[in-house]
Amino acid sequence: MLLDACDTGVTSDTATAVLARGDLPGLRAVLAARAQAADGGTADQLSAELDCDPRWMTGEGADQLIRQLQTLTSDADPQVRDEARRRLSLLR
Repeated sequence: MLLDACDTGVTSDTATAVLARGDLPGLRAVLAARAQAADGGTADQLSAELDCDPRWMTGEGADQLIRQLQTLTSDADPQVRDEARRRLSLLR
């Protein structure tokens, strides 16, 4: 559902729900989907959900995001590692 190329609404709703968990596996799933998204609209929607999560607009939320991204820079999946590194570089 994170890679639904026919309906970015499904992608958005799914990414929002997965990110709302606030845990490392949820963030990892969205980063993995973003790294694999072949459709531009899907990739853009996943990026928007990653960039606009309101929890990350607070000091505590931003710290949590940075910690999770730093952890994912050592992930076994090279695409997840690269996406986590890219996201961290955007935050600096």
